[in-house]
Amino acid sequence: MTIKVLEPKSISSKKRDYYTVHENAIDAIPNAKKLKLSDNSINVKTSEKSFKVIPNEKSHKKATIKNTFNGSKLSDRALEIQKDEFFLSKGMTIVRNNKYHPEINPNGIINLGTAENKLNNVELLGRINEASAVTAEQLLYGPNPGSDRLREEISMLLNRHFNPKVSLNKENICVGNGCGPLLNLYGQVLFDSGDAVLVPGPYYGGFHADINYGSRVYTISVPHCEDDCLKVDEAALEKALKESTRPVKGIIIANPNNPFGRCYSAEQLLLFCNFAKSHGLVVICDEIYGLSTWKEITEQNIEKGKTIEDYYCHCDRCKSCKEVTRIRTSIDGKLCKYTPIFSLDLPDPENTHGLWGFSKDFCLNGLRIGVTISYSKTVMDSLQKISFLTCIPTNIDNILVHMLSDHKWTDNFIINNNRKLFKNYTHLVSSLKVHNIPYIKGNAGFFIYIDLHQAGLNEFDLWMKLLEGGVYISPSQAFFSADTESERNWFRVCFAVEQNELNLSLDRLYKVLNTIKK
Repeated sequence: MTIKVLEPKSISSKKRDYYTVHENAIDAIPNAKKLKLSDNSINVKTSEKSFKVIPNEKSHKKATIKNTFNGSKLSDRALEIQKDEFFLSKGMTIVRNNKYHPEINPNGIINLGTAENKLNNVELLGRINEASAVTAEQLLYGPNPGSDRLREEISMLLNRHFNPKVSLNKENICVGNGCGPLLNLYGQVLFDSGDAVLVPGPYYGGFHADINYGSRVYTISVPHCEDDCLKVDEAALEKALKESTRPVKGIIIANPNNPFGRCYSAEQLLLFCNFAKSHGLVVICDEIYGLSTWKEITEQNIEKGKTIEDYYCHCDRCKSCKEVTRIRTSIDGKLCKYTPIFSLDLPDPENTHGLWGFSKDFCLNGLRIGVTISYSKTVMDSLQKISFLTCIPTNIDNILVHMLSDHKWTDNFIINNNRKLFKNYTHLVSSLKVHNIPYIKGNAGFFIYIDLHQAGLNEFDLWMKLLEGGVYISPSQAFFSADTESERNWFRVCFAVEQNELNLSLDRLYKVLNTIKK
């Protein structure tokens, strides 16, 4: 389309095939051959396309460019999305083209960049396959927001573990095909196209695509305090609100946080909520890692005769580095326990909404199940009105009911999963300490944020070196970090993989760093 070959500031889009431009914009078309025709129009040809520039009769200072080729047409929305650089998908594409497999492709790229938990495949497959037979009833359409039974089981699960001030029921729950599509659903019912939301940064990169590509809502990063990665003061929120060129209508929070792998304090959450209420904003809190708060859950479920140290990794690698001290970072701040948003005495519960899902806490990324949570009947009615766009298959609904209806199995799974995460975290940080790599201490999720400034390369070049070296970890740019020396050259490392694979990927990481230093 024309918009790709003209100076953006010179173009004002009027309709799909016509663009109003200043006369001098014609000269900005690269590699263009221009031929003036008898009707005073100008035929413009490039290596890719042909345009006809027609003088505007109402003004000698403007001209209209007409697209005269017969190629595919796209909306302005699609054109904007096409130009958007989405770092998370870029990394995943590279990995998928050369995916590691211990037997088939041992030299392939090990993926520690995608937040997937691979530690419970045996337990989950056994449970899922018990209910995998498809019935005649499941060949029919099911309820768009999920079956009543599923929504009841989800509300009971969240009541047991998130301890909301007001108990949840099925009327507060809408189930859909992943938290990304459901965030887009929130975008559709809570905001208008062109609105903006504040997001404490760096933030999960998917937020941008999830709420922008469909709903056309824009994210505005709000910086954290210099000494604490999860502390955001009111002055920073006010500044972002004041300087926004778009109408700000909400705040999105990830708690537990991604990419930092730790939790906001109750005081910080209330600061966000009070700020939102005072400015008439909506709050959306994504708690997709809420049942992967491994430090707290493991400490609360220590078996008789054991201590918390028994849940650390005690492999030979870890034993040899037990006394090594961690290098602190300048943004360590305070490590806080997990506080679910609905467990608080919220200042505006009708305008505070939640997200949760099965991808992380139940290791079911591929099944694509997300959940919206809201006390607002108006919002829930609006979500359900358009939930036909995001409904899940009926057989998946049945599998989830089968899993959740056995409360003992479900609660034991959560405990055991968190013990595994706790062990892998201790294994990873023991290795990082030995190799003098600073990291931010975590207590939730299955990743940590590490500091690789020591490599002495710019972040993108280092990322490419790591991929060439056979390991994929996510760069700070994937989380919309500020383009500053202090914010860049951080990487998120996921650790919810089997230990042999984790060790191999760390060896590859250290090899790349050592090669660069030489």
